[in-house]
Amino acid sequence: MERQRLFVVVAILVLLPLATAEAEFHVAPDGSDDAPGTKERPFATLERARDAVRAARAKTPDAGKPGGAKAAWRIVLHGGTHRLARTVVFDLRDADVEVAAAPGEQPVLSGAAPLPGGWIKAPSDLPGLADKARGHVWQADVPADWSADRTRGGAADELAFRTLFQGETMLPRARTRGFRQLNKPPSGGQPIDCKHLYMPAEAVASTADFSQAEMVVVPVYPWVMNILPMSHVDRASGLVRTDVPATYPLNQPNFASFPDGTLWIENVLEALDSPGEWALDARAGKLYLWPRDGKAPGADVVAPRLTELVRVEGKIDYDGPADEPVRGVSFRGITFTQGDRRPWEEGKTGWGIQHDWEMFDRPTAMLRFRGAEDARVEDCRFVHAGGAGVRLDLHCRRIAISRCEVGPLGGAGVLLAGYGLGSKDVNRDNAVTDCHVHHVGRLLWHSAGIWAWQSGHNRIEHNHVHHTPYTGILVTGRTHMDRKGLGECSRTIRWAEVDAVLKRPPATWRAREPLMHGRMNAVAFNDMHHCMEIMGDGNAIYVSGTGGGNEVRNNFIHDIPAQNINASIRCDDDQHDTIIEDNVITRVCGEGFIWKGANTIRNNILYDIRPATPEGLPCTHQRGYFITPSTPVDGSVVQRNLVVSRSAGQALLFERLKTPARRPSLKTPAALRTCQADYNLYFNAAQPGWGRKHIDAQRAFGIEQHSIEADPKFRDAARDDFSLSDGSPALKLGFKPIDLSTVGPRKNRYAPSKTERN
Repeated sequence: MERQRLFVVVAILVLLPLATAEAEFHVAPDGSDDAPGTKERPFATLERARDAVRAARAKTPDAGKPGGAKAAWRIVLHGGTHRLARTVVFDLRDADVEVAAAPGEQPVLSGAAPLPGGWIKAPSDLPGLADKARGHVWQADVPADWSADRTRGGAADELAFRTLFQGETMLPRARTRGFRQLNKPPSGGQPIDCKHLYMPAEAVASTADFSQAEMVVVPVYPWVMNILPMSHVDRASGLVRTDVPATYPLNQPNFASFPDGTLWIENVLEALDSPGEWALDARAGKLYLWPRDGKAPGADVVAPRLTELVRVEGKIDYDGPADEPVRGVSFRGITFTQGDRRPWEEGKTGWGIQHDWEMFDRPTAMLRFRGAEDARVEDCRFVHAGGAGVRLDLHCRRIAISRCEVGPLGGAGVLLAGYGLGSKDVNRDNAVTDCHVHHVGRLLWHSAGIWAWQSGHNRIEHNHVHHTPYTGILVTGRTHMDRKGLGECSRTIRWAEVDAVLKRPPATWRAREPLMHGRMNAVAFNDMHHCMEIMGDGNAIYVSGTGGGNEVRNNFIHDIPAQNINASIRCDDDQHDTIIEDNVITRVCGEGFIWKGANTIRNNILYDIRPATPEGLPCTHQRGYFITPSTPVDGSVVQRNLVVSRSAGQALLFERLKTPARRPSLKTPAALRTCQADYNLYFNAAQPGWGRKHIDAQRAFGIEQHSIEADPKFRDAARDDFSLSDGSPALKLGFKPIDLSTVGPRKNRYAPSKTERN
């Protein structure tokens, strides 16, 4: 009997390494898909390894089940560049698979590749080529089947790709200089709308063919930009028609400063006039490039074939009440790069999410989860691509994105986008933590660093977010209740579910709240700076038109020298039940807090909000530190905040006291006097009496009874030490000191250290 037991134990010990080896497959760029997938003889492709795991799983059907065999399903990627020709999909057959970097190695998944035919010098008499480019431009053939991302069914003039890379650089596409579209049509001309605009005559004069050109334009509202085809051009009048409508009418932006123009044209040979630029003639199948160094392009110049590199997808029952998610598919230590920018598609009006800042349920990111749960994305990089980094679409729960680098990118950094307005609340309980998110929106300026749309109970914490052309972090759900499907997000609405809750729309926020899933999110301990570098009417952190219980805590928002920024933190579009607490804001242009609705603003430090940029350009918005411009704010709590200005003549408070003519329903004023405002400290060394004047005015309405004007006695605010000296009057008000030592990533090999950030 003892010998039998010993035999069983030995057999188990012998078999365990075999089980582990069979469940772990290796992939290397120089491998072979005919190999067994071992470390010594790896596969060549990720798809082959995925299929090998499926086959191994089929031999151990009880793996992962209670009481079944325990197999570690792992795909090990070895260092080097793994080029993908089509999206790799992990589905319900692939539960509990980890795709991980080999120890000490840095594998790269790329959506691009060198063009197969090589490069030759372009003819010096190439029609349309700018004179200064003649003799400098090279050309390469583009195969007709190069792109896996066709959105127009392979039309002859459809661009095979919209970005081009050389190493870790996204090369600039040939473009004209910046212009401003005309604000009015000529007498008797076509009216300006979402499909028609007028360009200055010089913008269209020198270009022979616009059929493959794209115009980049900021429309009448400067919080979005559109990249659109030029479907018809009338040179005489400058009228341009696009068959893909813009988000808003194509007039000039009605506010914000754009010194380099609000309109230009890309992908025309006539604009290829500088080293590094390129243009694509899809009809002829030719790519033209003026090399940066003047030498013949090499294999490091690569053209994308994909936007979406990897998708993890369960079974989505879009119209039904429940989906079947794939669980446990994770990624560790992988670099995702060189994905393309997906164009805005025809027929997608109403499918854009909040001002068309992204597309609903579309493959715009390099890594996409769609119907997934219990996944991890750790120590990965999402860099140098034309689109977004990571998307969590529709049903996504308990997915953790941590210690990643996200950026530079052409689009958004991380997007969590659930189902539209309705009762299907299954995009939740996720985390984006300890990530370095930077230089997003290089092509699509309205792109956010991190964005939760119709997604709740998430943690967005300990990230370093900086150099964004628009807002840094978003939590939103604003939807136009338009049954015709023409308003923003309106086609995402699940009307049967909405009608079951809202018997008589339009309804109050309280009635709508169960349908708005962006609730109970924590945006905390983030280090944020240099947001809002280009666009208008944006903020560092923005909570808009969504559910309640969101918390914005312990964030350090600093050094935003942006002319067009609106506020540091903003609750917009009838937003309620948001807690803004323990944040430190300093050296930010524009305004302090804006809120619309009943929210809590407590125990924050607002220090040195600036009315102008370091270059002396006046900020577009400079109404003050507390702004209540629209929706009534009755019931808001504004207490124990330290508000310190260093600029004489700066406003402290802006309120809407009258009913605006264009919104007669706003009869109740949006005024601080309707809030529980007290125990605040105000100080302005450049203007003694600044705080006292405000306090005296508000005490007449019964608020600010215990608030004071006094120097808070920060230890060294100039060096970002906002701890309080002994005897600070703020302590007597009940202010709780704010510890900035844990703000930002706690551990991230791709992020600068706290010392370097400082």
